[in-house]
Amino acid sequence: MHLRDGMQTLSQELTAVRFSDQMRAFLDEVQPAIVGTTRADGTVQMNPIWYERVDDELWINPAMSRRWGQRLDAGAPVTLIMVSPHNMWRWAQIQGVVLEKTDAGGEEHIDRLSQRYLGSDYVNHQDDDPRLVVRVAPTRITGTIEAE
Repeated sequence: MHLRDGMQTLSQELTAVRFSDQMRAFLDEVQPAIVGTTRADGTVQMNPIWYERVDDELWINPAMSRRWGQRLDAGAPVTLIMVSPHNMWRWAQIQGVVLEKTDAGGEEHIDRLSQRYLGSDYVNHQDDDPRLVVRVAPTRITGTIEAE
């Protein structure tokens, strides 16, 4: 079996957890996320990040040098939490698995995220530290959004 075939199978198995319309609307609000990744010693590293929802996936964009991003190879577990900046009781925790990590389109993706969050292209492109696109499929969703 080719890796790509395995990724498609993994993607098909994991997309069983889909975002509800309420969750999609919440995730489409412009708000930061906190990403949690597991270090080799078992501790969790948490970092504030930008994200976007693409269908039933979350796309994030670490620089290649970021340790938390280095841990996000295909199949790796990851948790994101979003808390509304307007009401801390509106929150969602999304546990997921990495479907893909690639540098293809990474610079364009960080520009798109910067447009979403700041209204302008990203100003800190570094040729020696390329951006990566990490696609995350949800495996478990908790929080208060579904209770609204």
